Amino acid sequence: MNAIFTNSFTTFSFFLVLGTLIVYLILKFDKLQRNKMSGILAQTRDVQPLFVAKAINHKLKAIKPELNADSRRDIAKQLDELVAAYDRGQVSLPEYCHKLNRLLAMVA
Repeated sequence: MNAIFTNSFTTFSFFLVLGTLIVYLILKFDKLQRNKMSGILAQTRDVQPLFVAKAINHKLKAIKPELNADSRRDIAKQLDELVAAYDRGQVSLPEYCHKLNRLLAMVA
């Protein structure tokens, strides 16, 4: 093995080929990963964000028990209007979550 690396040109050529091979493999792996990610993103493009949907469920469960009092009828009406608007598609998911935050702050 030492006989191969006695000439500086041979050493340079060896590491040049080795480096080129490593760069090629890295780029090939990167392209493979990008293709996989593109496929995953295409499949999940129309799916609502799971954590936001879970947060909305928790907020609704926290707000609804607090609306039994007569003094909170206006908040209950706002909640019903907000839920109906979301169900009709008039309110986006992030906006719905933000408005639920405001209602939760009013109830708390």
